[in-house]
Amino acid sequence: MNHVRQALIIVAGLSMPGVIVDAAAESQVWTEVGVRHDLSKRLTLTFDQHLRFDADVSRVGSFMPEPGLAYRVQPWLRAGVGYRLEYERDNGGDLVARHRLFGWGRVRRDVSDLRLEYRLQLQEQRRADANPVYRHTVRNRGEVSFRGLRPVVPAASVELHHVLGEDGNTAHLGKMWLTVGLEYGRGDLAFDAFYRAEVAQHDPGDPTVHILGVGVHYEL
Repeated sequence: MNHVRQALIIVAGLSMPGVIVDAAAESQVWTEVGVRHDLSKRLTLTFDQHLRFDADVSRVGSFMPEPGLAYRVQPWLRAGVGYRLEYERDNGGDLVARHRLFGWGRVRRDVSDLRLEYRLQLQEQRRADANPVYRHTVRNRGEVSFRGLRPVVPAASVELHHVLGEDGNTAHLGKMWLTVGLEYGRGDLAFDAFYRAEVAQHDPGDPTVHILGVGVHYEL
């Protein structure tokens, strides 16, 4: 019971900043369908299809197919690479094509029924419609989940997006994600649902974005 109490306290603490009422806030819905296939005991091929609705869920905001590879270095350490083709809205509201390459590493540690994870992701985005054309981003995510209720797994995370300057030496905190959610897995299928508050850090005039997300993943 102590571990359950600790998990609830952490989830509540992480989610509180994201539920502050903001008159200028925007609502979005994110959906994801994915498949996984083990090419070997260590190497996994992935494909995720993202479809997101923005402008208070009144239009398609982005459509993004994303293939990737993940490698299990150790039971506690994984790394991967991927590519995302992004059809998303520009500042004028038009759907434009953009490209993202990324690499990531993740470590985890289990403490009884609690699982602690940290992920570092480096990504490069090409935006032919924007200035500058290339955006370099470093993402740091910490997550805690409680696995004592399986097949239901509640989790909470904080993720910071740092945008690097064109010289590669300067950086600013572009936005922060505060997320709470649940995952349910049975056999080869896994379902998840989450709430996320996207809090702008660089431009104080940007509204907080409240996001509801659902996803389903299948293991081939």
